[in-house]
Amino acid sequence: MKTFNWVLLACIGALISPVGAFAFGVVLQYEGDVDDRVIYFANRMILNRTPPEQVMGPIEIREIDVTAVYENANKPEFVRMKLQFQCSNAFSMDMSSRKITESKNKVRAGDPVTFRIGPGSYKLRRSDLKTEPVAASDWKTSNAPMLSKAGTIACNDIEFDKALGASIKGGDFDFDGFGKRISKLGLPPDLALIGQTLPSEFLEMAWSDFWWDKVLAKKRPDPSGKWGQRLSEADKQAAMEKLKQKQQELESGTASMRASLLESIKKTDAEMKADLETAENADKHPDGSKMNKRETKLAKVFRGRPEQEVVDVMGNPDRFNQVAGTRFMRYSASWEQPGVTAYGAQGVIGGDPGGYAQCFAEFSFRQNDKGEWRVDDILVRGDYGGERGGSRLGGVCDDAIRPKR
Repeated sequence: MKTFNWVLLACIGALISPVGAFAFGVVLQYEGDVDDRVIYFANRMILNRTPPEQVMGPIEIREIDVTAVYENANKPEFVRMKLQFQCSNAFSMDMSSRKITESKNKVRAGDPVTFRIGPGSYKLRRSDLKTEPVAASDWKTSNAPMLSKAGTIACNDIEFDKALGASIKGGDFDFDGFGKRISKLGLPPDLALIGQTLPSEFLEMAWSDFWWDKVLAKKRPDPSGKWGQRLSEADKQAAMEKLKQKQQELESGTASMRASLLESIKKTDAEMKADLETAENADKHPDGSKMNKRETKLAKVFRGRPEQEVVDVMGNPDRFNQVAGTRFMRYSASWEQPGVTAYGAQGVIGGDPGGYAQCFAEFSFRQNDKGEWRVDDILVRGDYGGERGGSRLGGVCDDAIRPKR
């Protein structure tokens, strides 16, 4: 069996006002032999599926979207799985006594994970390009590389976010630094970040970027007949030129792809700075950077306040963790709408892409000279995919910062 080590490519999504949005996916695993290859893509959006009565307990359930795109003619075009993982809370909290208990059981890539396929999973049939539900499964344990990596990202989303944030240096991206940071979780340092976030985009990427030779040779499996519809000569030539350009880009190596990523970061970094400079009554983070308006709103109320007061006002957090000398509490909100995709001879040609939006408010705490944990900083960050996701992000972030009590 062959594996495919892919370089960091495409671009990290736009930083939008008033919150920074990092919309991207991950290439988790590339495996199989020619004619039976599969690529596993993951959407970075992580959801907390822990039952309310178990929130802040020793085990929490985290969900990550994973899409498997298949080359084999006897398999579906893709299967979108809502994979749920049992994650050990680094710190659990007794909500009646506020007593905190630490656990050292952290998931690392390569470790066995306990997972199940959650509700809402589906596949796109190759025979007619129609969707079909995939049944939810019972809990299972596996150390399969794809599952272990997906579980590591889902169970260590705060650490993954920190690695990403620390790697963006103004208009540059620290590729080596990002690789070193995620390797502490056992993840490969060359884990591929991509700009695509939706299953239809993953399908298009698999055939245009990875398996373009099959498309050029007209050997893409097409039992539905919808991929091979007759094209005009002009359209055919345009499609061929596009595929050849893809080939040249891939053969040029990491230089061009890194240049694309850096160009996007520089552009969005400039936009973010311009938006923040116009914010009224802007406060600052400990590093001197300006807060966006939602962060400023929360900072006016909570900065310097103890952990218990945050919980008393905001309710039980859906994520609690500690990294080095800093503790973190997260409050999240999300929205999602499935897309409807239209297909043509050369791939996706239209339809309603749908999308998702997710936002979190993260409180970080540091100890004072009396050993009390008090609010040191607040971050509000959003992530979205699809056209509708962008329009819904603001409202989702308002939900994330809204007091629950």
